[in-house]
Amino acid sequence: MAVWKRNLYILWAGSFLSSVGMNMIIPFLPLYVQELGVHDIKQAALWAAFVFAANHIMIALVSPLWGRLSDIHGQKTMMICSGLGMGILVIAMGLIHTPLQLIVLRMVFGCVAGFAASASALTAVETPKEHAGSALGTLQTGIVSGQLLGPIFGGLLAETYGIRNAFYLTGFLLLLATVLVITGVMESRKYPREGRSLPGPFGRKAGSFSRGISLSSAFGKNTLIDVMKHSPMVWTLFISSFLISASLLSIEPVITLYVQSLHVERHVELMGGLVFGASALGTILSAPYLGKLGDRHGHAIVLLASLFFMSVLYIPQAWITNVWLLLFVRWLTGLCMGGMIPAISALLRTLTPVGMQGSVFGYLSSANSLGNVSGALLGGTIGNAFGISHIFYIVSGIFFIHFAMLLLRLRKLHASADRKLEEPGFDA
Repeated sequence: MAVWKRNLYILWAGSFLSSVGMNMIIPFLPLYVQELGVHDIKQAALWAAFVFAANHIMIALVSPLWGRLSDIHGQKTMMICSGLGMGILVIAMGLIHTPLQLIVLRMVFGCVAGFAASASALTAVETPKEHAGSALGTLQTGIVSGQLLGPIFGGLLAETYGIRNAFYLTGFLLLLATVLVITGVMESRKYPREGRSLPGPFGRKAGSFSRGISLSSAFGKNTLIDVMKHSPMVWTLFISSFLISASLLSIEPVITLYVQSLHVERHVELMGGLVFGASALGTILSAPYLGKLGDRHGHAIVLLASLFFMSVLYIPQAWITNVWLLLFVRWLTGLCMGGMIPAISALLRTLTPVGMQGSVFGYLSSANSLGNVSGALLGGTIGNAFGISHIFYIVSGIFFIHFAMLLLRLRKLHASADRKLEEPGFDA
């Protein structure tokens, strides 16, 4: 078996376990806050929001540094440090006695939560270019599967054995993921230094945009600013990741309340979980296929198509009155979602030098975390002021504006490259 395939399978298992571990504790955080002494429901909800936000804010602040360290010391080394740190901190969360201690530990947890970003960077670096999209899509299914199953496992475990024991098992799963990386992942670190040629924005293997443009010669010292000056597309993809995360998180925290508003009289929690899980299932099914499609025809095309159909599919969710129809449409949105994050990762992999990909994926993780926090705040504000159904219209508009922004950027890049080829003396 090829080394990159072996790495992918192990990283998939590690990402799944770490994702399950990190998401197991989310459903009962408000209950744990109450157990720590905050008995008023509204106060407990407020403390839980602080706990959630503290983690993601620290991830956003520290991820670029984490990515830079992975470029210097290797993605595998940083994944091991991250996994050990997360495992120990989550176990410590089961030993505390005040909500303030929980917030502090969640902040420190955010400082070491670089496992997923390093796993994506290692997959991008070690996987051959022609398989990068498919590999990143497959890795994404491990993360999403953990996001789907983690809350279920966490809820069952907390109800059966107690909340504190759920923290202990979560820590064990994170440490197990670290052991898999230590024993199974191989990192070559023999990266090519001559640079890569930029691909055409619409996936042409040999085209005007890709001829004669060497990254190593263009970036000089290879700082992130150098990368973004040479290829504004990198900055555009960071914005894309932020908007995608904000759009998705604006509705997911209140989806159960929306299901309840559809006059579901029985098993509201179960139906809310099914509606939430339907989109995750769609992502799991589509991500590897759409990643492979991007490898063949261009990841920009897959990203644009996914954004456009997401903007369309969010509109009917605002006026659907049948919960089963809502579940089906959420599954369709999950299929589109499977084409977005792997496409962004694959494009960034192509647009940045090998020696900077850890840093770039660190900034990508920051954009995701900022989007998570912003989306949750946006959804709560809109839902409180205008009603939950209006969130779908707002998100639809964001996805369409995002689609138009990306399309204009790609066309501008394409036109600029074509003009470069027409300059006298340009050697193709």
